[in-house]
Amino acid sequence: MASNLFAYAFPAVALAGVTVYLLYSALNRFGLARHETQARVTGKQFAPGSTTYNTNIVAGQALTQSSRNPDAYIITLELNGVATGGAVTPQMYELLQPGELVHVTFKRTRFSNQILVTDIRR
Repeated sequence: MASNLFAYAFPAVALAGVTVYLLYSALNRFGLARHETQARVTGKQFAPGSTTYNTNIVAGQALTQSSRNPDAYIITLELNGVATGGAVTPQMYELLQPGELVHVTFKRTRFSNQILVTDIRR
């Protein structure tokens, strides 16, 4: 009987945990006010795109297809004394240099107080 209880209780607890996490994430990030300010560029980071492989079964045979993920161009910033960063276009990445002031649009999460940079412009 104890194994049957575990078989039903564990998935119910796991589902409740996932539901609470998704609810927390939704309340923490959705409908946030936008703020605009200036920030100082502190650095630049580049992450080359990766390749993802998907295997599909077609006519009983495994067919592997690749898809290329884009490169990521990240500008690190100091915004109101807090280190943060945001993604930019390759052209903006080349133009910006450390020490430069930029205009930033950002949101601040409700519970975790994180800064989410949504736009970086000169």
